[in-house]
Amino acid sequence: MRLTQLEIFGFKSFAQKVVIPFDPGITAIVGPNGCGKSNVVEAIRWVLGEQRAGTFRSHKMEEVIFAGTRNRKGLGMSEVALTIENHESILPVEFNEVMLTRRLFRSGESDYLMNKIPCRLLDITNLLMDTGLGQGAYSVMEQGMIDEIVSEKTENRRRILEEAAGITKYKTRRRSTWNRLEATQADLTRIEDIISEVKRQVDYLSRQVGRARRYQEYKQEFDALELLLGRFTFFSIHTELKPLEEEFEQLNRGSESNYTHFTTREAELEKARLALTDAEKAMQEAGLQLNSRIEEIHTKERELVAVRGRREAAEQSVQRAQREAEDYGEQREQIRVQRGENAERLEAVRQELQATEDQLNGHEKEAQNSEEAYHNLRLTLEENQRQRMEYMRQQADCSRSLERQQAERESLDERESGMRAELEQVDTERSKAAQLSAQLSVELEAIRAQLGAAQNNQTQTQSTVESVRQVLNTHQEQRGELRRAAAANEARLQVLEKLRSGYEGYASGVRTLMLESPYRDLFQGVLGDLIEVPSEYARAVETALGESLQALITQENNGVLEAIRHLKDNEGRAGIYSLNWPLSGQQSATLAPKSGLRGPLLDFLRVDEPVASLVEHLLLNTYLVDNLQIAVDLARENASQALRFITPDGDAIDLYGHIAGGKAGDEESTLLGRRREIRTLRDLLARQQAQLVSTDLQIKAQEKRRITLENAMHLLNDEVHQHREEERECTHNHQSSNQEIRRLEARLETLRGEIVRIAERSQTLHVSIETQIVRLAELDRQSKGVEQAIEEGEVQLRTSEATRQEKRDQLGVLRVERARTTESAQSLERDAQRLDNIEENLARNINRLLKESGQAGHEFDKRGTQIARMEEGLQALHEGREILATAQDKRRQQWAELNAKNRELEEQISRMQRELNTQRERRHQVELRIAELSNRAKAIHERLQEEQGCDVESMGVPEEEINPEESQHRLDELRQSLHRLGSVHLGVLEEYDEQKERYDFLVQQRDDLVIAAEDLRKTLNLIDRTARRMFVETFGQIREKFQQTYARFFEGGQADLTLEDGVDPLEAGIEITARPRGKQLQSIALLSGGERALTAISLLFAIYLVKPSPFCILDEVDAPLDDSNIGRFVRVLKEFAQKTQFIVVTHNKITMTAADTLHGVTMPEEGVSQLVSVRVDESDQLVEAAG
Repeated sequence: MRLTQLEIFGFKSFAQKVVIPFDPGITAIVGPNGCGKSNVVEAIRWVLGEQRAGTFRSHKMEEVIFAGTRNRKGLGMSEVALTIENHESILPVEFNEVMLTRRLFRSGESDYLMNKIPCRLLDITNLLMDTGLGQGAYSVMEQGMIDEIVSEKTENRRRILEEAAGITKYKTRRRSTWNRLEATQADLTRIEDIISEVKRQVDYLSRQVGRARRYQEYKQEFDALELLLGRFTFFSIHTELKPLEEEFEQLNRGSESNYTHFTTREAELEKARLALTDAEKAMQEAGLQLNSRIEEIHTKERELVAVRGRREAAEQSVQRAQREAEDYGEQREQIRVQRGENAERLEAVRQELQATEDQLNGHEKEAQNSEEAYHNLRLTLEENQRQRMEYMRQQADCSRSLERQQAERESLDERESGMRAELEQVDTERSKAAQLSAQLSVELEAIRAQLGAAQNNQTQTQSTVESVRQVLNTHQEQRGELRRAAAANEARLQVLEKLRSGYEGYASGVRTLMLESPYRDLFQGVLGDLIEVPSEYARAVETALGESLQALITQENNGVLEAIRHLKDNEGRAGIYSLNWPLSGQQSATLAPKSGLRGPLLDFLRVDEPVASLVEHLLLNTYLVDNLQIAVDLARENASQALRFITPDGDAIDLYGHIAGGKAGDEESTLLGRRREIRTLRDLLARQQAQLVSTDLQIKAQEKRRITLENAMHLLNDEVHQHREEERECTHNHQSSNQEIRRLEARLETLRGEIVRIAERSQTLHVSIETQIVRLAELDRQSKGVEQAIEEGEVQLRTSEATRQEKRDQLGVLRVERARTTESAQSLERDAQRLDNIEENLARNINRLLKESGQAGHEFDKRGTQIARMEEGLQALHEGREILATAQDKRRQQWAELNAKNRELEEQISRMQRELNTQRERRHQVELRIAELSNRAKAIHERLQEEQGCDVESMGVPEEEINPEESQHRLDELRQSLHRLGSVHLGVLEEYDEQKERYDFLVQQRDDLVIAAEDLRKTLNLIDRTARRMFVETFGQIREKFQQTYARFFEGGQADLTLEDGVDPLEAGIEITARPRGKQLQSIALLSGGERALTAISLLFAIYLVKPSPFCILDEVDAPLDDSNIGRFVRVLKEFAQKTQFIVVTHNKITMTAADTLHGVTMPEEGVSQLVSVRVDESDQLVEAAG
């Protein structure tokens, strides 16, 4: 098997597809640093299934895909295909040529193919396992791996040696078997827990079966009696309901009729109240209209006075203008004369003006007083009118309050008389309840004394039951532990006996003769099964007897040869001892006692006839000593005698000086150990069975005692429960009685307090009614006084108004006169001041005066017409005021009539209300009773429908006679019985069967798991023995070859490969010691770099000598070597190349010259590798280029 071709595309620096052919012999891959030589080696490791990204100098696997350069884009996938020639069928497939392909996409997805057929990584791993091509195998060796081989850590050396020994698949199988064993142990532990839990459930359910049956009987009787009593009660309720429903219907009709009359009266009252309110509003509105009309009259009168004043002023203005015009005409002729006259006139006018001013001031004061008097009278009149309206409202409120208080006093009188009667009744009931409470207290004390005694007995019995249960649980736990231990031992015994009966561990010939041949009756058994050996001497006896332990024993010689021929025909070998065969007469030797010499080995055995003489012959002159050193000393001292010395550990020296020793495997796997274990297990099982029988007897005794105590406990529980029920009932009755006493006392206090409050309220109402009557009379008196004051105020107001108007007229005349006089004085003054210009202004003054005279005349006529119109309107307002006053009196009379009618309706409605209340109370009582009975009937119907699925109404009245009290008493007894039974699972029988079946199934599964675990342990032991044997054998061969190859690399040098002492070879550390020529033997860590590298290469070649690899890849392993060591390396490399294909990545010229084929890796484009292949005769030029 060898590599034939490698195809690379998109892997690291190989952007283009590259095909590298590999020929037999040595193929060298050369090129400058950084051109991608090592990428070829990494591509091979990658396609062989390497999963560690660090191996490819990457952080994650996607980085092996070509990432691109400045001129090239990155690729989306990487693909490597390796073709392997398989003519010798080293790979376990039928193909002569196997192509392994691996693809990786940048998305993280990957594919594996074998001969272009998709497969799994596991398939490739299994294919290459133990061929030297697996992950981390010795077929690919890099410079870093050389350092790992010679490092202080031995794990890397062990991995390579295990691959060479071919135990990798055994270790994989061991891990798988160990995982299965752990899973089996976990399943066994889990199923033991489940069995324990299910067993408790089965035991519990078995105790519940009896309770379930009693519960069914009680429940059936309870349901039947409850249904019968429910039917009887249901129809009894319906019988009681009929007269109540008829009464309720009559009360409904009567209530509806009375309510209709009541509603009619209330409607009439509401209408009357609305009419009264309307009348009251109309009366108020009439008063407001009258006041408004009076105010309007006063306003018109004021306006008339003002118009009259303006008319008089206009008339005076006309007269003055005429006079002035005449004066201006005269003055035009008499200017000079008038100057003197003007001065005189001015003085006279001023005197007149002063007199007018004095007179005007006096009249203004009188007019102001008259105005204030008028205003005060008007305000007083308005206030009196408001007081009259307030008195009227207060009279109405007082009347309504008086009526309500009188009705309340009557109601309180009736209520007080009823409460006094109830007070006497409640007092009587309280006395009876107090007597009952005292009687119940005495009964309760007696019941509690009985309950205390019963509870003491119950506590003592319960304590005894608990102690018995604890003892019983302890015995049951012991029994469970004994059963589990016995089951495990029995399973172990069955496995061992099965192995013994099947002659497992014996030679195939023994199994053939004892199991499959017609000669098995010829033999009495195997020698190892016919002797008894103490455990401490088993190793010694096995070493001494060797293969004779598996020899078959027969009494006769006849048939032995036929049995041997049968083995030849069926491929097997076996040893046979015939007890009739004559034994040689060799004499036994006698040794002097010595320290460490225990004596003949036969003395420590127990051998029965008929094999005693045979065993004595086989162990003749075989002595047992303490250790191997004593054995060697004794053998040298007695070299002239044919003696054997054996230690208890099995180390031995024979008569020829052959020394055997070391660490043996597990004792239980030996033939003598198995037989001894079977005997031990049988004895142990017998003792455990005896203990189980004893424990079962103790459990039965304790169980019987527990049942007796539990029965007594049940009786005590019933007694305690009965006493508690009596105590609860008596306590409940006593509490009810006390509560009734407290309720009655509270009711008494309430009634007394209510009577006191009613009396106080009646007294308060009496005083209030008297006060309201007095207040009503006072309000009537005050109202009449206010009306009289209003009439007098109206007369005074009219008189004051006339006086005020007269004063206003006089004041107007004086003001006009003052104005005229003032004007004259001013005119005279102006004339006196402007005498020189008077001539020029006379014409203008005359014209102005004439114009003013015309305007004043027009104003006079206009005001006269306005005064006549206003006097007519004022007369009409006075007539309207009289009409409004008459209307107000009429509306007041209507309000009084409506108020009397309203009081009468309220009295009628109050009587009807009391009748309706009485009727409603009776109707409510009947309705409550009907609802109570209906709800009881409905509850009975729904309860029986829900619980028993029966329609009581359709079943009809029960035909059988029934005593309700006795039936109810029986129901209570059944209910108590069901209650004492507690919560009972009715499906307990079915559940018990299911759990029992599950328990049996789980026990069977547990037994199967015990056998499976034992088989897995045996498999682990077998794997360990096989792997240990293969590793030790291969290690010895590699050790021997390593010494040879090291001597070839280092002439005169020595090297050794050793395992750590006292440790299992499969776990022991592997140490390399080397001594180049001229140096002391020392650890490899003390060698130089070149010596270390050559030592590692020596070990690698030693492995190839023991288990050649189909090919070997060396990646710059010659880098640390000098020219002399390179020569040795190349010489050995050529020798191995005759049987193994080598692919060497190197920079060394000497190594290149040894190659049969050269592949050059270049990088003409930055970041992109290319391949150049040359023949050997062209290699010189390439060597120069590489240099």
